[in-house]
Amino acid sequence: MKRLAALAAFKLSLFFKGRADTAFFQRYSRLISETVTEEELTCYFEDPLLLFADRPVEAARYQVLYDCCQGDSIALTAIQLYLLAQMEERTLSLLREGFGVEEGLTIETAGRIACRGLESIDQVPALRRAFDRVELILQAAPAPEFLKAPFRLDGRLAAYLSGDDQPDRALSCRIAEGPLPPPCLTGALIDRTVSLLPRDQFSVVQISGEASSGRRFFAQQVAHALGRSLLLIPFDTVHEDGRLNLPAWRRVLRELALSDRLLCLWNLRRDSKAPAGSFPNLLRQLERDLAPFRRPVLLTTGSEVKTLPFLSCFVDQVRIPTPTILQEKTLWETFAQQHLTAPEQFPAGELASKMTLTAGQIERIVTLLSHQQPAGPWKRSDLFRLCYQVLDDGRYENIRFVDTAFTWEELKLEPRLKEELQAVCAQVEYQGIVLDGWGLRRKFPYGRSVSVLFSGPPGTGKTMAAQVLSSALGLELYKVDLSQMVDKYIGETEKRLKQVFDQAEKSNLILFFDEADALLGKRSEVKDAKDKYANTEVAYLLQRMEEYSGIVLMATNQAGNMDTAFLRRFRYHLVFTLPDEDLRRDLWTDLLSDIPSRGISYDYLAKQFEISGAQIKNIVLNAAYQAAADGGELHMDHLIRAVFQEQQKEGKVMLASEFGAYGVMLSELLDRRQER
Repeated sequence: MKRLAALAAFKLSLFFKGRADTAFFQRYSRLISETVTEEELTCYFEDPLLLFADRPVEAARYQVLYDCCQGDSIALTAIQLYLLAQMEERTLSLLREGFGVEEGLTIETAGRIACRGLESIDQVPALRRAFDRVELILQAAPAPEFLKAPFRLDGRLAAYLSGDDQPDRALSCRIAEGPLPPPCLTGALIDRTVSLLPRDQFSVVQISGEASSGRRFFAQQVAHALGRSLLLIPFDTVHEDGRLNLPAWRRVLRELALSDRLLCLWNLRRDSKAPAGSFPNLLRQLERDLAPFRRPVLLTTGSEVKTLPFLSCFVDQVRIPTPTILQEKTLWETFAQQHLTAPEQFPAGELASKMTLTAGQIERIVTLLSHQQPAGPWKRSDLFRLCYQVLDDGRYENIRFVDTAFTWEELKLEPRLKEELQAVCAQVEYQGIVLDGWGLRRKFPYGRSVSVLFSGPPGTGKTMAAQVLSSALGLELYKVDLSQMVDKYIGETEKRLKQVFDQAEKSNLILFFDEADALLGKRSEVKDAKDKYANTEVAYLLQRMEEYSGIVLMATNQAGNMDTAFLRRFRYHLVFTLPDEDLRRDLWTDLLSDIPSRGISYDYLAKQFEISGAQIKNIVLNAAYQAAADGGELHMDHLIRAVFQEQQKEGKVMLASEFGAYGVMLSELLDRRQER
């Protein structure tokens, strides 16, 4: 770089020799000298290989600039003056005083110094050509006239010539280069894309998909297959109000001019606040500015962004697919091998079968785990908790988290119902084998959701069964708030349902609709607009259940009021009934086992009262509080009184004779109450 600056200083000295007085030369004696001769200038070669014969790195980098200038003497002089101004801050002051202008370093200044024999600049076409060759490299500032456009001094060119491989530090970007792990999901897509790209021509690869699905990783793999490194630029840093931010964008273009890297603009998107038509215009400007570099450009976008209709070049559209369970298992195993010290113990298969995650989310989870507990063993609950921490984006609305502390042992149900619930768990556990291993995913594009309808009288264990399923699978349970779901305004209910299902699919939640008959009512004959839109809500819910790929549980006390089309879409319909005598005895025994008690007749309680499990829980809780107030020991009179109160609460009048052997006890209790 010093040799180029010295070359500029020689040219300045020869230009002002005979034009400036001795005092001028003395003021800028560090830059110019009256004693310089033409013979001394000829000792400096313009050719990069001759000028830097002993410095191969600087020779190669200056060769890039030389080729950009196409050997143009005016353009080369502009670059040399630019580097001199970087090394010596008084250069701009000299140019302003010597030429009587305020702009400092311009193409006109470079032209006059390069063409010293001309007293006036009468070769505007030559200056225009020179300006076009260097205006990007030297970052010319906007000006009404190109002759007066000053070049910005920002240090990037000096750093480049000195061997600095880092891109412009004013840009929020990074370089992706070097070896990459093999792609677990998109190997065939990468090979296809590379084979389609035209060589030495401008083309666009649009990579769409969900956030963190591996779009940038795909771009890196494509660049690596082409033998190039990748310059990753966030689109937001070069975009503002629907148009390109030109100062930042021109720095990006300069990086492409200085290297053979491929550009990846990631997270390209439409600006919803920008005027109509601004996005197509933006894409066309991208094409105009990038086409001269004659190399592929990669764009990562969301699924909704369209580029093909607005570009005239070749466009290859690639969508990163959602991984299958077996592919997700491979991703877990790959990242575990990279980040964990005991990857063979990592439960990749279980995580893949129960969590639907993108490649980026899986890598994030395993990376966090490597900092917290790299060697294992890992508790399943801790792993799932970490997954949900990464998934939680704070946008959950109209759903409420339900704690799931119950176990299979605590769930008192008929053996038949327990077996069906365990079959539901098996559907989740073995999805990878059935859908992917046995090839059924292709044959069942819809209706793959694990959907269960719980129906039966109140208090028979429907909600508890949902909690046990959630606990057994290790997945979080969220209850849908129907009071916030149904809206009187047309279309609002469907909008909220869509939001809930979208959240559940992205976050791997178990959705639980309690009192679901409020939504799943029978469709009726359309007699007025109200019937029409009510039927639309039901039809939309049917459609979403058909397309849904997660776990959804619905509970109702009135299955007869539901539309029959829903029953077909449920994988399981579990009918809950009131517990029989044996099951009631188990419930009484289990609930009373830890309470200090004396003289409790479990056979009597189980046989005498045909009530639900929820009612038994209420009775035990109320009796326990009465016992605590009466001295701390539970007796039958506490339970009899609590049974009577529970039946009264539900509007049932029970006579003392209906309490059998303990009817006398109830009469005495009622008599004492009347005396008080």
